[in-house]
Amino acid sequence: MKKCKLIIFSDIHYAPEKPVNNGSIIDRKLTHQAIPLLEQLIQKINNEIKPDIVINLGDLVEDFNDHDKDIINLNFIWELLNDIEPTFYSLAGNHDLRSMNSRREVEQIMGYEHSTFSVDLLGYHFVFLGLDVNTKIGVQGGGILKTQFVSNEDLEWLKKDLEKNKLPVLVFNHFGIAEDNMEGNWWFERVPEHAILGNRKELKEILKKEKNLIAVFSGHQHWTKKIVEDGINYYVVGSLTENINDDGITPDGVYFEVDLEGESIDVKERHVEI
Repeated sequence: MKKCKLIIFSDIHYAPEKPVNNGSIIDRKLTHQAIPLLEQLIQKINNEIKPDIVINLGDLVEDFNDHDKDIINLNFIWELLNDIEPTFYSLAGNHDLRSMNSRREVEQIMGYEHSTFSVDLLGYHFVFLGLDVNTKIGVQGGGILKTQFVSNEDLEWLKKDLEKNKLPVLVFNHFGIAEDNMEGNWWFERVPEHAILGNRKELKEILKKEKNLIAVFSGHQHWTKKIVEDGINYYVVGSLTENINDDGITPDGVYFEVDLEGESIDVKERHVEI
């Protein structure tokens, strides 16, 4: 059987200065720890874990809703991510796209022709679903409403892509896809729809027909869990910089170490510390 090891992480929320207060009396996103956490993770990836593939699920930056400043920060963090030695792919999240006029601006930084794409590696089919950017919608709430959809064109592409594929499939998206009431989630308990992809029902109709689907991975929700829905394994990985102990000090540092062998999957939750 084919074997493959993945490292998956999300929601770095890099910012060189403290962003606008988000309504909490403590720092929820420990943005000042983004660089040391990421450097520690990259060191573990390159020198200890040595996986086959590394994947980031989006929100590289904590945006300032300032186009020029966000572009500078995205370029900075992307340069650091290029220190990852194994094969590396990334999605863009709502914060990465919030101040952008189109997703093309972030695609150019990442060097991608398109942020929705698939690759075949080591006997597996990896599908990356980029977010649409609707400039007619406001940027409130971290740009969530502006960006929480996969375009209809990308959904049609996905249908055709999966029809041609014969390999075991893993799908990656920034927003959650499985249904979740978000009870107990600091960010989304009051607005659960902001945690999940807006047109997830259309996406799930496609996924339910894919017999080779092993798992779907997402970030954005700032907590870590597994949800099984319609027989599909949905894994949500939390934010690298989320203040996990509500103390304004301790970052989650969470990532997944994923081992694939044939159609079996083993997902382990890991944490880096600084």
